[in-house]
Amino acid sequence: MAGICGVVGAGGEHVERVAADLEWTGEEMTTAYEDDAIAISTAFTDEDGADQPVSVGEGTLLWVWGSVFGAERADGYHPRDRTAESTAAYCARQYRELGEGFVAGLNGDFVGVRYDPSAGEVAVFTDRLGLRDTYYCRPTDDTLVFSTAAQSLSRHPAVTPAFDPAFAAEFLACGCRTFGVRTPLKDTHRFHPGAVTTVGTDSLDMAMEPYWVPRYRPEDRPFSYFVDEFTERFRAAVSERLHPDCEYGLLLSGGADSRLVLAGMDERERERLTAYILGDWRNREIRTAETVAGTAGVDFELLERDRDYHERALQRNPGLSNFVGRFDQAHAEGMMDRIRPEVDEMVTASFADSNFKGHSFPRRSIRVGPVGTVFLPAFEPMDSVEAYVDYWLDDQPEYLADSVDVRRTLRREIHPTGGGIEHHGVTYGSPEELFVCGTLTPRTNGSVLFLLQSLRQHCPAWSPFVDNRLVDLYLSMPTRYFAGRNVIHRAMERLDPDLAAIRYANTGVPISWPFAAHFLGDLAVRFHDAYLPVNEPPEPHHSHGSWPDIPELVRETSFVWDSIQRHEETIRRLPFLDWEGVLACYRDHMNGADRYKELYGLVTLLELPVTQHVFFQR
Repeated sequence: MAGICGVVGAGGEHVERVAADLEWTGEEMTTAYEDDAIAISTAFTDEDGADQPVSVGEGTLLWVWGSVFGAERADGYHPRDRTAESTAAYCARQYRELGEGFVAGLNGDFVGVRYDPSAGEVAVFTDRLGLRDTYYCRPTDDTLVFSTAAQSLSRHPAVTPAFDPAFAAEFLACGCRTFGVRTPLKDTHRFHPGAVTTVGTDSLDMAMEPYWVPRYRPEDRPFSYFVDEFTERFRAAVSERLHPDCEYGLLLSGGADSRLVLAGMDERERERLTAYILGDWRNREIRTAETVAGTAGVDFELLERDRDYHERALQRNPGLSNFVGRFDQAHAEGMMDRIRPEVDEMVTASFADSNFKGHSFPRRSIRVGPVGTVFLPAFEPMDSVEAYVDYWLDDQPEYLADSVDVRRTLRREIHPTGGGIEHHGVTYGSPEELFVCGTLTPRTNGSVLFLLQSLRQHCPAWSPFVDNRLVDLYLSMPTRYFAGRNVIHRAMERLDPDLAAIRYANTGVPISWPFAAHFLGDLAVRFHDAYLPVNEPPEPHHSHGSWPDIPELVRETSFVWDSIQRHEETIRRLPFLDWEGVLACYRDHMNGADRYKELYGLVTLLELPVTQHVFFQR
């Protein structure tokens, strides 16, 4: 995997073992640095990494992996000129001008390392949202190992990998995510988001200092104000990220979020972009996306999945995992060998749902027969820790052992403190902030980071929805505007009325139509597909949406069962799993229940390289 790793203290001569896991494609540009106190290695997909470390004066060195698009300073916000200098050189200049506090103003997704030999300290700094999640463990009193690839830590000979049963069970029960700074690996932690963590090279003492803490401060303003602000800030976020010499690839859908990225570009910017969509056949979603691309005047390419695409993904994608998603959520990884030769950078609409549609809030819902679950334009109360725990956990999967109690773990790890509510080592101000900010930072609390992580292994990749100015706006919007309004739809009307006039694939009505029309349109489309189907899918596991009918795919194929059988010994030996429960879950799915998420989560964990390291160590 592209990224950065290092060893502080003893054992630095083994850093190359950790670094070997950073090289995913074999085409990365690598660097290495070592002295008596530290050893640091990098593997980058673009030329930014070739000139690192960067000297910032008086012997201090700086490494940066990621994207920085500008900085907030005392006299206002300043976009970065991407043609002038590399990311690392830009950060070094900011450091020279502003000192150690320079990181507080940076706008982007990044992780950096600053090494000051004279002071005997190493500092690891993370972006506000922890989008470049980075991990560390201290296997001995005189060794600290860190890496942007969590599983690579086990490659160091001083590290004895083992699972923490409570957090591994939580990972499986809560949608394949790990919260806060915890991980399923014993004594392995995530660096705190929006913070600078300093490590003494002699003592290995650690001190964490947050430079940014999210605070939800809703403003009593009309919805039109937020639409105006969002539109202006989003357009700036798109244009400032585009390099005049780069060709771009956009993962396009038939919905609104990726379409808004196109709406945020002018005609000349669109000339350097190709829209890609993954699909199993020319369904409604793909036809809509093709219409969007044609209207926007951009090249369009359909990347067709075959029946075995998910099976191959299960064989490959777990090697990329930082415990931030199921293997299928890195859904474009299997197509990057076709995309990469055509583009310099990838663009996604990641995090639009959680940041601006209230998808991280407990929306009220009803079950409408075969039409399925219908989400209403209203939220459940968000006023207690217990409500937050209930949101993340219904019942834990039956394949978890009786010895683990995920609800008990959640209650232990989410609790009031003197300064607010601590959630797995990250503090929020109130129960409401748990909901509003809990999936915002760290982003690993959410469910879509694995897509962006997998794209970064091939080329720079980013989402314009991740921008400090947009985050600040999100933190000022009243929750009522996320229930029955859609700021993304309204911004689309402002930026490109022609794109807004194209029907939304999931609702059958134009983006420009009001929220109520989309609510009713969603019901109508689902009813139509269930009872009045036209243009029937050619295979039972095909669908009219972006994804295949995965529950049916699992029933049609054997790769999930093959993985379970192959790892029977592992299942029986892991203390948080129960073999009979695994069989019961699989049988329940094969008999018609929808248990694919539990099963996909299980086989993701079983196929992780580190899972095998737990039992077959060097």
